[in-house]
Amino acid sequence: MSKTLQDEQKIVDTLKSQFGKKLLEAKVQRERRIFVKVANPDHLEIFSFAMKKWKAWYLTAVSSIDKPDGTLAAVYHFDIRPPFGGQVAISMNLMIDCESREEPKLASLYNLINGAEYFEREAHDLMGIFFEGNPNLTRLILPDSFPEGVYPLRKDFLLEIQKEEQAKKEKK
Repeated sequence: MSKTLQDEQKIVDTLKSQFGKKLLEAKVQRERRIFVKVANPDHLEIFSFAMKKWKAWYLTAVSSIDKPDGTLAAVYHFDIRPPFGGQVAISMNLMIDCESREEPKLASLYNLINGAEYFEREAHDLMGIFFEGNPNLTRLILPDSFPEGVYPLRKDFLLEIQKEEQAKKEKK
């Protein structure tokens, strides 16, 4: 292992030691990047641990994913080591799959870090993931007139123009 990845590997090893089988996957992706996958709601425990152990301090984003197998997931991206005292920040990507596509639910990170509210609202608005414990899952990006239950970032979403083009191709 290169010297540059020693800190990242120590973090992964600590997580494996602390959480064992709760980690569905944990690995160093590359320099300054760690990937961890857990089941709902274990991400709350992992994030809380990272806050205490490594001063997780900055939630940079929450991505929502419609995987090729149809599973919906969220990935919390956050820095787990502040860039103070000559250290560089290390980012963790923490993925959680929803158990159901029809009723995708995940525990909200809001009670641990209030800034999660807006990122989770975006994922709810565009992908339809319900974050249990988020106090304000109102529309953030889409207009209020946008149809309920329609999520434009899902792979099965087609715009009317795309539907018309698809119908024309099927007629041929």
